[in-house]
Amino acid sequence: MPKTLTIIGMGACGVAAFAEAVTRLSYDPGDGWLIHLIERDDALARGLAFGTEQPGHLLNTESRLMGLYDQEPGHFRTWLEARRAEAGTPLDPDGVEYPQRREYRLYMRDVLDRALDRARAAGIDVRIHHQEAVSIEGNHLAARITLSDGTTIATDIVLLTIGTPDPDRFGTLNGAPGYFDSPYPAHQMTEHIERDQPVVILGSGLSAIDAVMTLLDNDHRGHIHLISKEGMLPRVEIPAPETGYERRYLTLENVHRLIRERGAAFSIVDLFRLFRTEAETAAGRPIDWQAEDRYGGDAEAALLHDIAVAEAEDEPFQRILTAARHDSTAIWNLLRPVDQKRFGKWLAPHFAAARFVTPMINARRLADAMARGLLTVRGQIDETVADEGGAGFTVTFDNGDTLETPIVVNATGQATTLDEMKEPLIKDLLAKQWLQPHPVGGAIAHRATCRIISATRDAPRLYALGQLLNGELRDTNAVWFNVECAGRAVDDILRQR
Repeated sequence: MPKTLTIIGMGACGVAAFAEAVTRLSYDPGDGWLIHLIERDDALARGLAFGTEQPGHLLNTESRLMGLYDQEPGHFRTWLEARRAEAGTPLDPDGVEYPQRREYRLYMRDVLDRALDRARAAGIDVRIHHQEAVSIEGNHLAARITLSDGTTIATDIVLLTIGTPDPDRFGTLNGAPGYFDSPYPAHQMTEHIERDQPVVILGSGLSAIDAVMTLLDNDHRGHIHLISKEGMLPRVEIPAPETGYERRYLTLENVHRLIRERGAAFSIVDLFRLFRTEAETAAGRPIDWQAEDRYGGDAEAALLHDIAVAEAEDEPFQRILTAARHDSTAIWNLLRPVDQKRFGKWLAPHFAAARFVTPMINARRLADAMARGLLTVRGQIDETVADEGGAGFTVTFDNGDTLETPIVVNATGQATTLDEMKEPLIKDLLAKQWLQPHPVGGAIAHRATCRIISATRDAPRLYALGQLLNGELRDTNAVWFNVECAGRAVDDILRQR
């Protein structure tokens, strides 16, 4: 009897999982499968990050790591080279390329369309639903998904690929005039923020930089304030960070050896010592680690420094962290929960700044905006409150300074813990204890298969990809890693016959 798989969310993770399932089923269909694709947006293969039309919204990962087929990270680069050649603007085969995200959306759609065509040719029944999944009922044998229009879908297995959940961090600001809960979709900002208005953007990471690019793309003239706890910008991409470095110290082998020889747990201190030794070896010189702590420092000076060292290809951190990407989750899972929490408190902002970097073209735009007095970055924010009567907002800093602004954009990034995710479906599954919170974020799941581990034995068969597993699988912001996980999950799903 045919089995039913339902994929909820058809952004990058959903497309990758569907393409992998169709690839497998087209040559080994078993007793047959029905696949439901649920997407609340009016278009599949778009998602929040890639649905933008802003020219300044670029991929933050080099094109050679963005393929959507399992074990083929370079597929997007191959697709991109063919597309550019056809347009008469061929890529340099050895060049670094960070395309606009709207171009990547075309690639996602192409992968989806090819999978749909292949499914039809193979006789795989695929049904598409443009609704939001709001709840799930059932048990281990079968589940029933309720959609926002009241219809239900019977299914055997559910794969949650809901993308990047919005955080519910500033609930007291919701509904206040001039408050934007997210920088996406970008048209909300461009349509409702006047060009001469000063703007406060909460956050200073990649989402915040997207918000700045949205404003700059639309010739914004009012002052832009990037404000966060750390006051740190991401570092600047170096050419081809995925090539040219072989680790000697920060390796899974050395981590295991430390645990075995000492008979003690691997700690956050051990992790930093290995990284420090690796970095100084790669740099060929001692590193002033106190100077590398940019918390609350001069963001403009740091940005100019990062541009210079990236141009000189003299920045070791990105090469080390990119080279370690295939070991990062395994190393992460060898840390105890207490050390994972310490990582989040002590090292996570510095790790994120070096691992999730800004393309050079956008870094130069930021530096230009700073030089023109249009953009400032500041750390040590305390709180943001809406003024009475809807007249604007007041931002307070740890030292007691205040800043008045008519516009606030929440660009603090994705939700990490289940209780701050605003998705109705997540709240439903959390209330049923079918999702269990991981100690440092996301849900508890089987690391090798991405299958959700529920608190009750009667839970439906649930799998997840992406940010829902951010505590269990650390690198869930990376498309290449989520594609790899999609392959694992689909492999396990299709074995259940």
